Amino acid sequence: MNFLRNILVISISIIIGFFSFEIYENYKESEELNTFLEEASIVSSLHKESSRDYARLINFDELNRDDFESTFIKIIRNAQEANNILLNSQSSYTGSERELLEIATSSWLNGLETFQVSILNLVDKELTQLVEESIAGSISNLSIGDKAYSNFVSEIQIKSTNENVFLPVFSEIEYTGIESNAYEFAEIIVDRATKNKSGLFLRRDISVSGVEFVPESIAITEDGHRVLLDQDISLQIVIANEGNIEETEVLILILVTNETGDTIFEKRTKLNTIGPFQSKSYYLEPLEIEKGNLHEWFILVEEIENEDDVKDNIYTVKAFIPPED
Repeated sequence: MNFLRNILVISISIIIGFFSFEIYENYKESEELNTFLEEASIVSSLHKESSRDYARLINFDELNRDDFESTFIKIIRNAQEANNILLNSQSSYTGSERELLEIATSSWLNGLETFQVSILNLVDKELTQLVEESIAGSISNLSIGDKAYSNFVSEIQIKSTNENVFLPVFSEIEYTGIESNAYEFAEIIVDRATKNKSGLFLRRDISVSGVEFVPESIAITEDGHRVLLDQDISLQIVIANEGNIEETEVLILILVTNETGDTIFEKRTKLNTIGPFQSKSYYLEPLEIEKGNLHEWFILVEEIENEDDVKDNIYTVKAFIPPED
């Protein structure tokens, strides 16, 4: 009798253990799936924003270089973040849905990185077969990503229906909206970019756009010389970036000479950054000059690489404090 009782107890324990293990495994699988879905939702949100920005850019309407580059930096940053979320996933879920989403994110990232470089090559250099092939390759990668993502959404929705899984929102995402010929789409992009690329041309140009004495001059002679008040004189120098990309480490040389040509003041300084189509002022410290002596302020902005126009990098102005009667 005791033997049968022991057998029964052991059997019940085995059954309970089996079902407990099944419950634990189901719970763990569900937890891993939920973690994956949370990560996938973030990926979807990042690419939803990026695909909208991309669609705006490839119209090339009233687009300038700075807008194109800054927007594309954000697009690629989002794509990199999305790709890294899956590469460093906290979920061990290994379903086919995950594989599809990984294909989508890696294909989108590759396509976007190639597209950015290719378009700038198209704008800055002549159109070559290599550039056109590169653009077509980027379109092909983006299309693969679109298709893989669409299949991911379909499969995860089927899984949700069959297994009663709650799904977060997965946005509709399309970078290209094409199913087949990437070369035809690339030709459209090349045509748009070529017709509207004037704003995308790389243009680098720094200038001294003007100066103003502080305090202001009280008169200007027939020779264009400024007449100054009898006090220490400062100078406001306005530096303009007339190019379409941000410039950094803009070097400025300032010389002040008297009427005999002797240098009475010299300074080298710099502006750390100046954005496209923006101006910045630099204020020279107050300087004491001799009365009745005509002085010249010479301002030079150092030439930058591939600068379009260097004639406006130099500015000179002459001024004096009237002598005492």
